Amino acid sequence: MVEVVKSLGVPEALEVNPSDRYFYKNILSELITKKGVKVIVSTKECGLTFHGRHKKEERKLLADGVLTSKEFFQINPDLCENCLACVDMTGCPGLTTTNDAYGQKIAIDPQICVSDSYCTKIKACPSFEKVIVKNYHPTKYQKSISVSGLFNQDIPEVPGINVDSIVSENKSWRAVVTGVGGSGVTTISRVIAEASKNLKTPGVDFKFMDQKGLAQRNGRVTGHLSLHSEKLSQSTVTPSGGADILISPDLLDASMALSFLKKNGHAIVNDTYQVPLSFIIDDKEISSEEVKDSMKRVGDVVNLFPSDKICEKILGKSVYTSTFLLGISYQKGLLPFDLSQLKEAISGSIKKDEVDNNLKSFFLGRLWVHDPSFLTAKLNERKKLDLALFERSLLDSFLPWHSKKVILKTYNRYLKRLCEYYPNISKGTLSQYIHDIFIFNRGAEIEDFVITAGKISKMTNLPEEEKEKTLTQLARTYFVKDEVFCAHQMISPIKLERDKINWGSLGSKFEIVRINRPHFDLGFTEIEFDLSPKTWMLKLMRHLRVLRVILPSWHKKEKQINTQVRNQIKKMVNEEDIKLNIIENFKLIKGYREVRYEKAESKGILL
Repeated sequence: MVEVVKSLGVPEALEVNPSDRYFYKNILSELITKKGVKVIVSTKECGLTFHGRHKKEERKLLADGVLTSKEFFQINPDLCENCLACVDMTGCPGLTTTNDAYGQKIAIDPQICVSDSYCTKIKACPSFEKVIVKNYHPTKYQKSISVSGLFNQDIPEVPGINVDSIVSENKSWRAVVTGVGGSGVTTISRVIAEASKNLKTPGVDFKFMDQKGLAQRNGRVTGHLSLHSEKLSQSTVTPSGGADILISPDLLDASMALSFLKKNGHAIVNDTYQVPLSFIIDDKEISSEEVKDSMKRVGDVVNLFPSDKICEKILGKSVYTSTFLLGISYQKGLLPFDLSQLKEAISGSIKKDEVDNNLKSFFLGRLWVHDPSFLTAKLNERKKLDLALFERSLLDSFLPWHSKKVILKTYNRYLKRLCEYYPNISKGTLSQYIHDIFIFNRGAEIEDFVITAGKISKMTNLPEEEKEKTLTQLARTYFVKDEVFCAHQMISPIKLERDKINWGSLGSKFEIVRINRPHFDLGFTEIEFDLSPKTWMLKLMRHLRVLRVILPSWHKKEKQINTQVRNQIKKMVNEEDIKLNIIENFKLIKGYREVRYEKAESKGILL
């Protein structure tokens, strides 16, 4: 391409690999200021083909054993500020959301992420980490899950839709399969299409159309399938109110496709959804429960199942949700195929090295309908963080000569007071608030926080939900995520236990590589550098609170922002007039350094 461009008389043409975003940005910035025609040819293999090939090779290796090592990336929610810089600058569909005591945070979906490390190169915060799992296998190390004999259980076959009656009565049967790219929609469509194609019933016709849309960027993917008598003239696309069954691995997408269903139709839907990038960018927080409540208004036609959770728990990947939903649909008698036809269709339309797990997932879907007790018990086994970890984390942050008994007694006294003020908020959330304030400055301002929190709880003109929002914003003002605070949050017992839960069952061991960029203000000079800190460095750094005294300008603006926000909340509390629009504005002031400063200035906080 470069030679072609030069042959046309362009004096300056470069070929650049855009993977290094800062190098690429500098090249663009330099060339755009030059006079004349310039051409940059960005050369890089399509991510879809590269990672598709890589996954194929990986599946072959896993069929014979384990991978020596496999890399993943994660975001530490204790450090994430939900500033959305990573989402804005990459638009990566592997970025999703999670929630903690402070509300929405950005997370990485391991089922979608291709571990290209692109989001980590933004370097807007210290939240990103690389996880190296040794001797990786998705299910081999899940010792806590006993599935011995599970797949040998006898589940009775069920009669489905009678294909002969479709022909004899001049009827049709329609299915709509919908979801987002990567959720398994095409797998469901392909299996149904394969089963329909192999039907031997004379006089039946089959039509299928797969609308792929913007599949790779959270775009909608919809399949339309129809079995009907040859005597009927049928459109390929299902008309509104014409579908007998709607199958979807994505709750949100299914909610927008319910209009396809007949009044007596059935929706077989996964009970969670992949958060669209547009929601994240617009900072929308729509919970699965809100979507479920809206769908329940439609009536009993909607059937929701925790299919992704079960598949991840037992098979190691939520990607098998698609065949799980097919198993449910079959066992409920909603498909026009018998058991052997569906098994044959799964084996014939899915890659050979994935057939076994998909057949197991199909079986689990049938088991959920026949006897869900076993699978329900497995879901309830999910480990939760022990609240005692907050105490252990607190003790780790103090030096050996500090009086740990007094510290714990003080911590628990304030936690008890806060729990009495807010009995409807989980103890884990309240523990996080008290813990973080103690970690930042040994709880120097904890009394002020709890007194103000108590006043908020007693405001009679403020709904409970709004009290919780105000409390959350208040808690955030009592600490700054400087390098000392962040050092502890990177190695706290809470963080270590969370990593163990997430990664401990995927290999023989795992290693965390931190991606950090410390920043220090030395008078009029700023120092910033890339660093992957070792654990011993972080253990040392978390005790260097003296740096806040030696470097008075260090994180000075963040402290000013916190003081102004806190004083505004206190003023509203004392006047017993919490203005919710102001609380929402405070919620938007987030991020590290310049990102935070810009957001604060836009809201008139930092002047």
